[in-house]
Amino acid sequence: MPGTHYDNDHAFIEELPFHLKKVAHRIIREDSLEAILLGIDNQTSTHFHSPDTLSLNDILRTLYACLVAKITFFDKQLYVLETEMTFLYEQLYRALRYLLAPQLGDDISDEALQAYLKQYYPKTHYWIHKKDSDDRYSLAIRSRRENTRRFYRYTANMRYHFIRIGSHEGTDELVGDIYSSGIQHFTKIVNEKLDTLMTYYQSNIREALVDTHPEAYDLFIVVAEKNEYLREVLNGISVGRLSLEESKRFLRSSLEETLDFASLKGNIRTESILRDFEEKVNLISRSTLTLLENSTPHKLYQGPVLERVKIDHDIRDYIEKKKRNGSKLLMSFINLYHYAVLLEKIYNNISSSQYIIIFPEYWTEEYHDISSGGFSFFTPFLVDINDILELFFRFDISPTDKANEYEIVHQKAKVVRIDENKEKGAYQISCQFIQPDKKVVDLIRKATQSKELKDAFASADLIDMME
Repeated sequence: MPGTHYDNDHAFIEELPFHLKKVAHRIIREDSLEAILLGIDNQTSTHFHSPDTLSLNDILRTLYACLVAKITFFDKQLYVLETEMTFLYEQLYRALRYLLAPQLGDDISDEALQAYLKQYYPKTHYWIHKKDSDDRYSLAIRSRRENTRRFYRYTANMRYHFIRIGSHEGTDELVGDIYSSGIQHFTKIVNEKLDTLMTYYQSNIREALVDTHPEAYDLFIVVAEKNEYLREVLNGISVGRLSLEESKRFLRSSLEETLDFASLKGNIRTESILRDFEEKVNLISRSTLTLLENSTPHKLYQGPVLERVKIDHDIRDYIEKKKRNGSKLLMSFINLYHYAVLLEKIYNNISSSQYIIIFPEYWTEEYHDISSGGFSFFTPFLVDINDILELFFRFDISPTDKANEYEIVHQKAKVVRIDENKEKGAYQISCQFIQPDKKVVDLIRKATQSKELKDAFASADLIDMME
């Protein structure tokens, strides 16, 4: 983040009065290029706590100083179109002409501007003329000014995957009945989701069937019990502690004893949906049984990601149909499906985490942010503070969406912070990279800056209209 080992030009910020300099450091620490440009065109910023006490020149001078500091940290060769890079230069010259107008006037030539920069603002002059292959201009280490992060965090066009590879504390991993990765799959968030879905399922099925079709109601309760026991087995696998033989017997029995659909005689549609659902649960159960039969306390079976079955394709139609009527029975199917999908996700994460490494199309897109120093992502599963993760990133380094070119890197990281994000129903895991090499640092910086520039350019039409 700005305010520390940055290569950019803070000279214009340092020339500000103290009260504006403090605001500038908050802006450059927290705001993206897009946010700064919008602030300039709106002639304000949320970082000015008392804008009415400031002149328009104070506000714009502060924002333009931040814009120079922001742009002069950008790499010269990014994964962007030529028009987007031209846009970046235009915004830099826009800022410089405003900031230097008192000294040079409004109609200064480009040559005179360059000569002035070379003499009084050499870092900006250097940035304008340097090539991407040139060494980055180093500044002396300065105080972080209320900032504990070294690098600016943003997003990039990328997918990621992670596995836990051990504890930073150096303690021996617990040896259980089968090997455990140490990732907590049945977390508070996951258990609350499962409990809520099962409660809704039981309530809906009770209202739909208990009085009018008690035998059918009993059948649906059996379905619930099978899913609840499958949950117990997966929970035991997650922590590496379970009764292996008992779990195997249950899974075999569940697969051999199909549901008795006699109580649904005459209701072909309901029976058809329930059979489709049974197919999905049996797939999870069969795969879990295979995992138990092939795992040891020292090695975990690694299988492929479970295939989609018929109900996975039909569920959207059921959800749309539910919007048009108030069928409790249909709602119970939807509840049960989401319950099973969460169990499937846990199974995939336990069994397929290593397998997924070679298939980036299965990697996750949603995360919080990334920088050259660390990564923050969302997951319903938990690791511990100080755990060591192996992170896999696939960056899209093509300048346009019409063609995709990718670069994949992997990087070790230490978990430094864990926050519960109730809005997303997930944990936010924040990691610090462990000795990233120059290639990884450069790739992440260029990927995030490319996305930051593209986001600013995408809002340029709105900015231009506001001028």
